[in-house]
This record gives sequence, C-alpha cells and structure tokens, in this order.
Amino acid sequence: MHDPVSRFLNATDAKEADSLTEMWTKGKLKELQYVGLSSAMITGTIASAFSWYSVEEDPWTTEACWTSALVLALTAISLATQQTIGLSRLCSCENGWLKVRHLLGKSHLDSGKSLGRPHRHAKNRVKMKTSQLWMWQTPVMLSNFAILLFVIGLLISIFDRAARTPRDWTNGRNQIAIFFGCASIFAGTNYLFCWFCLNRGSLESKTSPAVDDDTDQMP
Repeated sequence: MHDPVSRFLNATDAKEADSLTEMWTKGKLKELQYVGLSSAMITGTIASAFSWYSVEEDPWTTEACWTSALVLALTAISLATQQTIGLSRLCSCENGWLKVRHLLGKSHLDSGKSLGRPHRHAKNRVKMKTSQLWMWQTPVMLSNFAILLFVIGLLISIFDRAARTPRDWTNGRNQIAIFFGCASIFAGTNYLFCWFCLNRGSLESKTSPAVDDDTDQMP
C-alpha cells in the first residue's frame, strides 16, 4: 500500500499525480467494499456458531474468543463503511484528488496559490502519515483477527470435547477432533504459503530493475 501512495505523493506532474491518486482511490474503495462484505459473512458465521454447540459446556475461552471475534468483525464493517463514505465525499469535492494527497501526506504539498499547479519538491520528500497507513489497514486487520479468534475458539471447543472422553471412540468426538486438526493444519499451511509468496513477489517487484523498452531497437 505504501509504495503506490508514495508515487502519487511525490509525482512532479499534477496530471500524473491526479491519475495515480484516482487509481489508488478506486482500488481502495473496491477493497473496502469487499472487506465489508466478507466481514458481514464472518459475523453471520460467528453468530450462528452459538447455535451449533452448547457453549455453556465448553471452556470460557471458547465463548470469549467468539464474542471477541464478533466485536472485531462488526467493527471492521463499521470502519469499512465509514472510510468508504468519507473517501467518496472527499473525492467528490473540488480538487478532490489533491485533498486526498493532503490527507495522506506527512507534509503539505508545495502547490502554491493554485491547487492545480504541479508539485515542486524533491523525490520522496513527502511520505505517507503513519496514522493514515494504520487507519486504512485497520478494517482488513480486524477482519483477519476475527477469523483467527473464531478458529481458535472452534479448536478449543472441539478438542476439549474430545479430551473429556479420550478412550471413547463411539461418540465420534475423537474422530472429529482428528479430522478438524488435519484440516486446520492443511488450511493454515496453505494460507501461510500463499501469504509468503504474495509478499515475496511484492518485494521482488520493488527491487527488480526497470525493463528497457528500447532493447529491440537497432543501434
């Protein structure tokens, strides 16, 4: 997220800066819509989980994890909605793209008396505010933590039920715990692998040299 923001904060041409800001804004609005939708689905899943099991029979940590996950998911929905409305209103104002850059940048852009003038500053002089970086990542972060807490609570519930009758294989609790444990390990491994590959690809794209478009031209 920080790299594209740094590009349009330090663009020397006003039209290029507006174009890059518009691209980032449209992408962020789509991301917020998806986070809000997925968080709503997570909220429904967590709420319905209380009817799947008798939570009173489980350890207190199960209910604590699920109720905490429910709060995080609801907060993610609220923040995604709030940021979508705020960003849409800001962009609809006059010189909206410049106002977005003023919102994100640590120092005000040197735009002179006219907000439409090109920015005159050294490369990478304007950096993204740490508070803004945290704010725009909060909805997806809360959504991820809600999923994690829900899965942890589910693990506690299933394995606690299996631990109550460790030698009884007739009620199916031990079999459920084994299958659920294998599924959790498989899902977690794939999640971490995909996360590593995605971040590694992003880092490689930043460090790779630019491709020269004139390589096919004759000397």
